[in-house]
Amino acid sequence: MSPESDLQRAARELIALEGWLLDQRDWDGWLNLYLEEAEYWLPCWDGEHALTSDPNAELSLIYYGNRAGLEGRVFRLRTGKSLASTPLPRTCHMTQIARITAQDGDLIVELNFTTHGFRVNQQHYFFGQQTHRLRPTAAGLKIAKRTVIVANDRIPNVLDIYSV
Repeated sequence: MSPESDLQRAARELIALEGWLLDQRDWDGWLNLYLEEAEYWLPCWDGEHALTSDPNAELSLIYYGNRAGLEGRVFRLRTGKSLASTPLPRTCHMTQIARITAQDGDLIVELNFTTHGFRVNQQHYFFGQQTHRLRPTAAGLKIAKRTVIVANDRIPNVLDIYSV
């Protein structure tokens, strides 16, 4: 087994930091992890073992084509304009990276996740897989694309950016 590169170590740290920032509700820190053109997508299940494949033509659980969509979502969370997310849950993001590969100058990070949440005296959790496309920039690695597959998609309450 070859030793981990500095870039791979930075990728692991970024993934861990992302969950931590969401748990701390550090919205500015979290948004800063994303490139302006970053895509954020949670496809829907189109059958027992098939997912939707086109966020522009098929249903998605969440889809933002760039960071401006994420910024708008954070604005609604901060200002209380998201009634479905009031009050915000307490969350705990757990990730286990399965592999990191290189592709076209970017790093592809594939992982399993579980997010536990507690809101209005109820516990809930979501679990599944995530794929992050990380791009090296002058400011360090940034998220160019994040795709989240929610394996337990029977959603008992709000599913939002802090839920996965």
